[in-house]
Amino acid sequence: MEKIKVMISSTVSDLEAERDAAKKAFEEIPLVELMGADPLNDTALAGNPRFITSRMAKDCDLYILILGNRFGYDVGNGRSATEIEFDAAIRDDPTKILVFKKDSLEEPEEKQKVFIDKVCSYYNGYWRTSFKHTHDLQTYIKNAFGKWIKERASIGTDLTYLDHFVRLARQITPEPNAQVYYKVTENDVELEYSFFKRSHEIHFTREQIYLNFWGCFNELYNQFERWLDNEEGSEY
Repeated sequence: MEKIKVMISSTVSDLEAERDAAKKAFEEIPLVELMGADPLNDTALAGNPRFITSRMAKDCDLYILILGNRFGYDVGNGRSATEIEFDAAIRDDPTKILVFKKDSLEEPEEKQKVFIDKVCSYYNGYWRTSFKHTHDLQTYIKNAFGKWIKERASIGTDLTYLDHFVRLARQITPEPNAQVYYKVTENDVELEYSFFKRSHEIHFTREQIYLNFWGCFNELYNQFERWLDNEEGSEY
């Protein structure tokens, strides 16, 4: 039976206990195969570390990011090895990422602050679950995995980032009874929302969606507000 590939990504030396807790969250789930630095420590691979871990981030079904205070190894372009893995995962499927952040009295390193802001941005980042203790992290991961796999079971597999974008865009509307229509062209995704006897359209390019998946949803929400404001103004 093909297993669900789960990758645990974080800095290693400072989050050893947290990584262990994350692994234990899946110990009693036989359909999960763990990926990441830890499972590779007892083997040897013929390849470049960046290539191998980026490939794992792309190929995994679920990517779990644990954020601490350390930035980790700078690969030379201002990004850490963890950030490169995160970027590879989000380019493959923005909806396969779960983020957990360790609460600490200490301030994160400056570069790590930037990375945390990127990952957890309110407008184009991810919901983060904060934790203090490893047993809490283990519980949170189990709960999040249960919700994630239930959603995956209902939508199937082999979806592209465009499929996920359209799927989620159809689930949100500016008005509860609005009708949603869409069209995927060679270069764009065209969305039409029909409500209050009017139709409104918004287009996103494939490049916009690929490079800023959640930012496109932020713009969609902003457009909803503009449409509704115009509706209110037209009543007077």
